[in-house]
Amino acid sequence: MYFFLFCIVTLVLMWFITHLHNIYNHLKEFPAPPIVPVLGHVFDYVDPKKALSILTNNLVNHGGVIRQYIGPRKPSLATANRDFLQFLCRHSKYIGKAKYYRYLKPWLGEGLLTSDGHQWLSRRKALTSSFTQSGVLRNFVGVFEEKSDQLIKEINDLSSDKANVHLIMKRFTLDVFCETAMRVSLSSLANSADSNYAISIESVCEVIQNRMTSFMKNFDFFFQFSSDCTREKKNLAVIDGMLHKIIKAKHQERRQIGNAKERKDMLDLMMEVDIEGKTLSSSELRAHVNSFTFAGYDTTSSAMSLVLYEIAENPSIQEKLLEEQMQIFSGKLNNASVTYEILHKMAYLDMVIKETLRLHTIVPCIGKRATKDLQYEGKTVPAMLNINICIHAFHHNPNYFPEPDKFNPERFADETKIDPFAYIPFGVKPRQCLGKEFAMLEMKCALSKIIRNFQVVKVPDFQLDLRPKLVLFSANGIWVGFKKRSVTDENV
Repeated sequence: MYFFLFCIVTLVLMWFITHLHNIYNHLKEFPAPPIVPVLGHVFDYVDPKKALSILTNNLVNHGGVIRQYIGPRKPSLATANRDFLQFLCRHSKYIGKAKYYRYLKPWLGEGLLTSDGHQWLSRRKALTSSFTQSGVLRNFVGVFEEKSDQLIKEINDLSSDKANVHLIMKRFTLDVFCETAMRVSLSSLANSADSNYAISIESVCEVIQNRMTSFMKNFDFFFQFSSDCTREKKNLAVIDGMLHKIIKAKHQERRQIGNAKERKDMLDLMMEVDIEGKTLSSSELRAHVNSFTFAGYDTTSSAMSLVLYEIAENPSIQEKLLEEQMQIFSGKLNNASVTYEILHKMAYLDMVIKETLRLHTIVPCIGKRATKDLQYEGKTVPAMLNINICIHAFHHNPNYFPEPDKFNPERFADETKIDPFAYIPFGVKPRQCLGKEFAMLEMKCALSKIIRNFQVVKVPDFQLDLRPKLVLFSANGIWVGFKKRSVTDENV
């Protein structure tokens, strides 16, 4: 018995050592910045303010594909090379999620963000056909406008001449999501205190981030004894409890009235999805709703807040935005309604949003791994190795974007000149974000209303303190001022 166990343990250790030996041998084929013995490149990440710029410089100076060693962790590759990214896309059949995506599974289950292979492909195809149709998005524009009007009221009612807009935008995007996804009126904007649902989402995101940056919590065995594990379970119970009630009510509603609804939310559409002859179970529905929440809640609010910051810093750009709005709405600014077609006419606003997403990459990095050894330009990309795609470094590479630190929306005046493998704020096909069009329409609607009603002004002495987490965030908030526009519909 003991001899048998000894043999098994020995074989496992031999396999693991051989596996690591092969990885290290193959990785020597790729360049690396200077390596500190044992610690590797750990000092590059000590200061979160500088981590992204150091990684970007290392990638730009070493050809865009480098090997990395972060202390005792397994080594990895990092890339900001459009040819290497295109290579990964060509071999997408053999590219899966990085191992650390398992930290998301207690919350997101087997949703689009965590699944791989055939499971991901079948769900992606079914959900894509449901959510990218223009008719579906047209139906959501009314919600975007209603919540944007509430946002304008919230800004009007501010007791100060400046505000941390990120806090306001988070409540706005959560209200939009809950209404469009589940037809739930959370009324976060109207209430100064965050709902239990919003608090629980924030808390779970913090736990996931803690696991990604902690060596000990990387192991499930140690994590289960931590306070973060208890906190995660407590907050997931709140999230799942709310969704369970909503899904149960939806099923009852469908039994009573079938599919005869004037406006369907995302949950209604997901209940109609047919995947290989089967509808989605309640647990699958929860996984997909949670995935959309995770992908679109904090990302969209951060993007909108940073757009406002940039137009406050660049008054001439804000003036051009106002001119575009006046032209589109024939001078009737304050109370003019938007439509799906009108939102698509906002070309300059589109350029400003895209440049903001380039300069301030909301999701700085995403992780992949090869499921088998792949050959790239005579080098071997080892199986089971994490590959960090540094989107921030792509967007700040002067070879792709000259003067990368300059805010210049005109870069996007001719989109045919933008390399789709160098500008990837929503990821790259075939795994590009499913909610890209939804997010762009939501942002355009709200920002259009703000620009027409307020002059966004710079807060003296405020500087962003940007740091990478799951989503790029500013440690000291994102502060701007608002001045009510004196122009009215009657005297424009």
